Amino acid sequence: MTRLIELTKKVQKHNDIKSLEIVLNLFEPKIKASLRQTSPQEQHDLYQELKIKVIEIVRKYDINDTCGFWEFTNRLKEQHALDCKDKETS
Repeated sequence: MTRLIELTKKVQKHNDIKSLEIVLNLFEPKIKASLRQTSPQEQHDLYQELKIKVIEIVRKYDINDTCGFWEFTNRLKEQHALDCKDKETS
């Protein structure tokens, strides 16, 4: 299976519609699950809006601004430490 990041790069660099379709298919179960939380009369419009949003995000996603796993965990630890410090001073 092609990784999501590779598909995103193809969409951004080559406007690869096939890769975009694959991304949309990958998110289809989540979109449909989210629609179950809305009324039936609003589901069709919301379905279209969610797919448009996925397309926008894939096209605008900044791959270079994404941190790795360890950087992400360090950020969480730092944020947790700040939150605890704020609670102690309150």
